[in-house]
Amino acid sequence: MRRTALALVTLVLAVGVFAVGCGGEEEASPTPDTVTGTTTETTTTETTTTGGETGEGDPVAGKEIFLGSSGCGTCHTLADAGTSGTVGPVLDDAKPSYDLVVDRVTNGQGGMPPFSSTLSEEDIQNVAAYVSSVAGS
Repeated sequence: MRRTALALVTLVLAVGVFAVGCGGEEEASPTPDTVTGTTTETTTTETTTTGGETGEGDPVAGKEIFLGSSGCGTCHTLADAGTSGTVGPVLDDAKPSYDLVVDRVTNGQGGMPPFSSTLSEEDIQNVAAYVSSVAGS
């Protein structure tokens, strides 16, 4: 009988210590309520370009290319550029997306030749940013 009582007391104490040691019903917080000391704040900045739907390309540089030796305005009408070409689609009506302009200028289609051999990838992205940002405005 003494052994049973001793085992029961030991069990009760063990359960009591376990409950107290685990914090009972309280929830533990992964962060302290107060912080002492100093912290270092890191700031990052993000630069975005207005115009292209993907944020790629420089519309200002794209306008120069559109009006320059690439000859875009000889075939396409685009009000912002002041062009009135009649061979290709009227870009103000078509309102092409950035991705579509990149594809057409790179690969061509129908009567439009590809410009991937005469314009750099950056130039193509700039033209796409310009056209997609001003067409139809």
